[in-house]
Amino acid sequence: MTIKELLIQEIDTTPDELLAALLRLVRELKSSQNSQLNIYEQLLERIDYLEAIIGIRKGLESFDRGEGIPAERAMKMLQQQFNIPPRL
Repeated sequence: MTIKELLIQEIDTTPDELLAALLRLVRELKSSQNSQLNIYEQLLERIDYLEAIIGIRKGLESFDRGEGIPAERAMKMLQQQFNIPPRL
C-alpha cells in the first residue's frame, strides 16, 4: 500500500475537524515564508522517497514469490518494445 493510499484510508476514518486542521497546516506550509516552504517541499520529497521504498519492497516480495522475471529478460523486452539498441 502506498503512502497516498494509507493517507486516503486514514482520511476516511478521521473526523472532519482534525482534517480541517491538517489541511490548514499544509496550506500554511505551502504559502508561507521560504523556510516553511522548504519544510513543505521536504515533506513532499520524503513522501516520494517512502513510496519508492514501498514499491521496491513490493517488487522484491513479488520476485521472492516467483512472480518476477529476470533482469536480462526484462531488459530484452524493453529493448524490443522501445527500439533501444543493444549496449556495446
